[in-house]
Amino acid sequence: MRKFLYMLLLFCFPFAPFLSAQPYTLEDCKQMALEHNARLKEKQLDQEVAQLMRKEALSYFLPNVSLAGMGFQAAAPIMEIDMGMLGNMAMYEKGVFAGAVLFQPVFMGGKLLYANKLANTGIQAAGLFTAMMKEEILAETVEYYWLLYSLYEKRNTVHAMSRLLDTLSKDVEQANKAGVLNKNEVLKVRIQKNTLESKSVELENGIFLATMALARQMGIQVDDLEQFEVQYPLDLPITDPMELYVEPASVIHQRTEYKLLTLGENAAALQRKVETSSYLPKVGVGAMYYYENFLAKDKWNGVVMAGIQVPITDWYRGSLAIKQKRIAEQQARLTKEDGQQQLLMQIQQAWGTLLESYQKYMLAEMALDSSQENARLNEDYFNAGTVNLTELLLARGLLQESRDKRIDAIKDYQLAKSTYLQVTGR
Repeated sequence: MRKFLYMLLLFCFPFAPFLSAQPYTLEDCKQMALEHNARLKEKQLDQEVAQLMRKEALSYFLPNVSLAGMGFQAAAPIMEIDMGMLGNMAMYEKGVFAGAVLFQPVFMGGKLLYANKLANTGIQAAGLFTAMMKEEILAETVEYYWLLYSLYEKRNTVHAMSRLLDTLSKDVEQANKAGVLNKNEVLKVRIQKNTLESKSVELENGIFLATMALARQMGIQVDDLEQFEVQYPLDLPITDPMELYVEPASVIHQRTEYKLLTLGENAAALQRKVETSSYLPKVGVGAMYYYENFLAKDKWNGVVMAGIQVPITDWYRGSLAIKQKRIAEQQARLTKEDGQQQLLMQIQQAWGTLLESYQKYMLAEMALDSSQENARLNEDYFNAGTVNLTELLLARGLLQESRDKRIDAIKDYQLAKSTYLQVTGR
């Protein structure tokens, strides 16, 4: 008994991961893509760089402390004083100096303040770029998901049509042997079967490539997809797009791209202020404590200081640099206005695509109903001997084409719906 249980466990455990594999829903795919996608991780590193740049900008507000030291030994005294009858007194022949200096900027023309604000803008921009990358990754994930759905459904259609052809092939071959149908009718069925087999090969290759693309998007190794399985909802409601409609102008401010355009305009204004501050007066205070031994005597001393710098001759060059920044600021404003118009156009285009996909789906449903009825009638007429095999095969071919178009219409609608929700900030 124990030996039997041991052998049972030995054979069952290798298959346990496969048996317990959980198919991925669309939400699972999206969640894993956000957690493991390599491109998103790169953008998150950009956010860390922006945070470090802000900390670097803040460090300029802190006091600047430095240490300095020197020592010298001259070949001859640097200074000699004639003492008359007492001779000459040598000075500064050797010496040592060491000290600590502290400098605190008080007013730098506003440069430190604006630089810090510019660094904060950089952090916000890095976050928005990461958000844009998330939206792009989600859109690609949804696209791969519904592409796989359409390929799977088309494969099911091909398998169903193949089973019907297998049955028909047997009937035709029997009829041929009985002398009711000629050899040409048998060849027609074989040609149809070969066409379906070729279609099946194309679908399997497409499924393989699409599966790898989706797995890579989710951060799964593409060389280990034995347990990778996607789950699709049993019910796919195709709702009226009017239930999703919103006014483009009311949602444009929610778009990540619009927020980036606004940040770009603000950044250009801050860069102009930083440039202007470079040519304003600067004030700083400091202190120094030092030790020196230039006259063979130890001496400690402390100094406090204050300084002001007023640029004079730099103003002409500075005025030209400031004008350049003002032009860049105007360009950023124009870019924002043009970008806003492009975003409005994108929303309108996405809405039009959604309406179009919905109408195509409705037409595909009606065409499928007609093709199913046509195929049913031709099946009955063929069995009754009132239509030939060619007409039956044609009816079945039209049925397969209608099913494929309906599958594509569902995929296109789901993608159009996802795109519209994305471009409207939802």
